[in-house]
Amino acid sequence: MQEDKKKKPTSLATLKDLISRNREFDIIDLFSDMHPADIADLIDELEEEDRLHLFTLLNVDKASDVILELSDSSREQLIEDLSNEQLTDIIEEMESDDKADIIAELSDDQAKAVLDAIEPEESQEVQELLRYAEDTAGGIMQSELVSVGRQATINDAFQAVVDAKDDMENIHNIFVVDHENKLVGTVPLQNLITMKRFTPIVDVIDEDIPSVRADMDQEEVARLFKKYDLVSVGVVDADNRLLGRITIDDVVDAIQEETSEDIYRIAGLGHNDTIFNKTVDSVKKRLPWLYLNLMTALTSVLVIGFFEDTIKLMVALVFFMPIIAGLGGNAGGQTLALIIRGIALGEVTFENAKRVLARQIAVGVTNGVAVGLVIAMIAYFWKGIPILGLVIGLAMIISVFAGTMVGVLIPLALKRMKLDPALGSNILLTAFTDAFGFLCYLGLATVLIKLMA
Repeated sequence: MQEDKKKKPTSLATLKDLISRNREFDIIDLFSDMHPADIADLIDELEEEDRLHLFTLLNVDKASDVILELSDSSREQLIEDLSNEQLTDIIEEMESDDKADIIAELSDDQAKAVLDAIEPEESQEVQELLRYAEDTAGGIMQSELVSVGRQATINDAFQAVVDAKDDMENIHNIFVVDHENKLVGTVPLQNLITMKRFTPIVDVIDEDIPSVRADMDQEEVARLFKKYDLVSVGVVDADNRLLGRITIDDVVDAIQEETSEDIYRIAGLGHNDTIFNKTVDSVKKRLPWLYLNLMTALTSVLVIGFFEDTIKLMVALVFFMPIIAGLGGNAGGQTLALIIRGIALGEVTFENAKRVLARQIAVGVTNGVAVGLVIAMIAYFWKGIPILGLVIGLAMIISVFAGTMVGVLIPLALKRMKLDPALGSNILLTAFTDAFGFLCYLGLATVLIKLMA
């Protein structure tokens, strides 16, 4: 592990040294033995002016792999700088799903030029894939696959694999179809090896391998891969006609994309916001959420201002205000993370939402009581004011309970409105727990001070 960590800085230092001395042939030699993902990592760390120069040193085959591994910002820059002819040569080396992904990132003029330049059959395949939403099974599938008719034998399937080996990589399954190209079943490649050559292919179909509809969300596809330990699955249309296949590498990319998107949206960031974005672009994407956060924070200010007289009567209340807001927010944040993950994995649905809410409320009340008792005793022994301990203890119980409950309700409400459950949920949660926590704390103090007077 330590050797791997040391390797990258050494390679980067070597690369920068070669660039400074214009040793292009040495750079080509350095890249020749490197994995495309490692080359992409190095290019990502270079200055913009060096990226294009180094990328053009790659042969077309390796360039087609490297461009897929680059960060979004590096790839966007290269796409802008490369000529249509260079883009066409690179894209022609890709599999259909990767072709569609890259062409989808091009400008309209670039996309038209590339589609017109590549082989007509490939162009038609790509245009078919581009019809599907990018976050669906159709959007991540590839057209290349091995299929045989239901009347075929094991020997026929072997021959189909041999014929396809130069056109596609990672052949995991053979798909069996009828005369209308409707999917009959799937045969794992390893099943062919153990069967006699003239066994009918329909006799070795694996009934446990499902197919997916082209309009299925990619998160659902990922769950199927996990549930059935799949490495490849067929994609069909509404009439069960075979359209393409999805392989495990496509699913890993989809999972990473969905996970990153959820993390970004919880924090109020765009799904394509990265550390490599230009300053102006990042400000444009983040500033609106900060303004929203500012507006919600002003709610807490208004609540505190409403109880100004109470604070004057017991200044010690101020010392514990950050604790009320912080603990309520943390309790809600813990629940929020669990619920968003549960929704993403299909564990939390509207059908079991009441049971989930009841369980989380029980957790919130228990945690609130446990934390409330401790902070009440601390407040009492520190300041020697019994009413202060009572107020902060009760407020803490209510705040933690409310934060936990809202941590469940916010993502469910967003999902009910057909929005991403992670969309700005952390900002909404913080706004509620701060304002409500102060309202409970200072409201209780106001009532109890009056009662004790």
